[in-house]
Amino acid sequence: MRERRLLERIAGLGTDDQRSHVTRAEILVDSILSHLRRILNTRQGSVPIDPLFGVPDFTNLAGSFAAGTTGQIIEDMNRMILRYEPRLRQSQIIFAESQDEVLSLAFSITGLIAVDDQEIPIRLTSHVAANGRVSLKRQ
Repeated sequence: MRERRLLERIAGLGTDDQRSHVTRAEILVDSILSHLRRILNTRQGSVPIDPLFGVPDFTNLAGSFAAGTTGQIIEDMNRMILRYEPRLRQSQIIFAESQDEVLSLAFSITGLIAVDDQEIPIRLTSHVAANGRVSLKRQ
C-alpha cells in the first residue's frame, strides 16, 4: 500500500481496515491532504530535527494585502510541497481572487499524482485565515 506514508502504514498495522470500496487514488489523495495540512500548519523552527520544516508565521500576512504578501505565502507553500510532499508532482499554487472572508487568503493548488503508472490531475483549495491557520480541501 504505497499510497500511504510510512507512519500511516505503521499506525494501521493493528487495525483490520476493510475499506475495499475506496480506490487507491482516493487513499493517496487523502494521505497527501493530511500530510499537507500538517506541513502547512507547522511553524518553521518548531521541529528540532529539521529547522527548515514548516512555514513562517502567516498571522501577520493573512490579514494584510501589502505588495508581495501573497507572493511570499505562495513561495513558502510551494517550497514546502516541493521538499516534503514529492507525491504531488508539478504543483502550482495560484492566488484565488474571490474570497468568502475578508481577512483570509484563498489559493488553488494543482498538480499530478501517480496511480498505477498514470498521472491523475488533482486540484485543492487552500485558505489562510487571519490567525495563520491553513485549511485544505479537495475541489
